[in-house]
Amino acid sequence: MRMWTSPCGTLIGNAVLALIAHPEAMAQVRADRDRIPALVEEALRYDSPVQVVFRVTAEDVELEGGKIPAGQRVFLLLGSANRDERKFSNADRFDIDRNPRDHLAFGFGTHRCLGAPLARLEAQIALEALLFEAPPFSCELESVDPIASLIVRGTRTLPIHFEES
Repeated sequence: MRMWTSPCGTLIGNAVLALIAHPEAMAQVRADRDRIPALVEEALRYDSPVQVVFRVTAEDVELEGGKIPAGQRVFLLLGSANRDERKFSNADRFDIDRNPRDHLAFGFGTHRCLGAPLARLEAQIALEALLFEAPPFSCELESVDPIASLIVRGTRTLPIHFEES
């Protein structure tokens, strides 16, 4: 399967990789297709397609005892925030029972991704087709070709193999 570098394409690829790496989660979803929305949310939190966003502070910001002056360029590590143990218990664990609707994969506030509802829907449709209409599949995780980027996390290709019927 050739993946493209759109955020939704990387979301789908990252979700598939998480399912392959966590077969118990794949079994849970295959046993109950109503878990697909929770799968999408956990995939967004666990391995956000967009890892970093850049901003300029509009005013002085006090954060964790430090001060960021107005007009300062900052970059926010969304992928790191989505693995913050203070927010998500066992944050490094892929858990579709978590269903974290408060992750930051789509940004937040006025900079929240306008395409978030469409990306969620597209991912749900693609994953439902892959898990319930396509033959069982596998992937050798060592053969995955990651996107070389600090901002985007995903794969350039995802060589999944479908079992013959």
